[in-house]
Amino acid sequence: MINDAHIWLERLSSLHRSLMRKAANVEGLQLVHIEILQYLSICNRYSNTAQTVSEYLGQTKGSISQSLHFLAEEGLIKRVPCTKDGRVVRLYLTDKSQTALKRIQKTIVPDFSDEEKVINAFKSILSSWQRHEGTKGFGQCQTCRFNENLGPNRFRCNLMDESLKKSETQQICREHEFETV
Repeated sequence: MINDAHIWLERLSSLHRSLMRKAANVEGLQLVHIEILQYLSICNRYSNTAQTVSEYLGQTKGSISQSLHFLAEEGLIKRVPCTKDGRVVRLYLTDKSQTALKRIQKTIVPDFSDEEKVINAFKSILSSWQRHEGTKGFGQCQTCRFNENLGPNRFRCNLMDESLKKSETQQICREHEFETV
């Protein structure tokens, strides 16, 4: 038998996907294309590769590769070899895709009146669910156990052993781990 939590999670997920499909259709894209663009708009500099997109969306590398090829052909993403490791190709949004994402966000993201309360509820649900399933984090750096606040506008990722800008702490990372309570 389905419990109440499952029903509400399913409804939330279905509503979001329905709105995403409509937005994709308006842009002349498929749902997966919008999902890729949205992911690239929120991921950090360690997580903008084809492999990570594949992991994040739970799709095969072959399927994602075809979608990335399409997005590059449409001028919605650009592929840039990594300066630290030439075998790695980083994916970046273009101005065209950023403009499209702004239009999409206006149609699919509700304006919650008590946003902090809603966001904290989402974080709590996600954290519990990920721990239970043992899945990768893909959470915001600011909530990660590896993020260290060194003072005003100074942050460090202790996993990657690198400094972070304040804006980077708002992005998501594949290596994210919620702090244990």
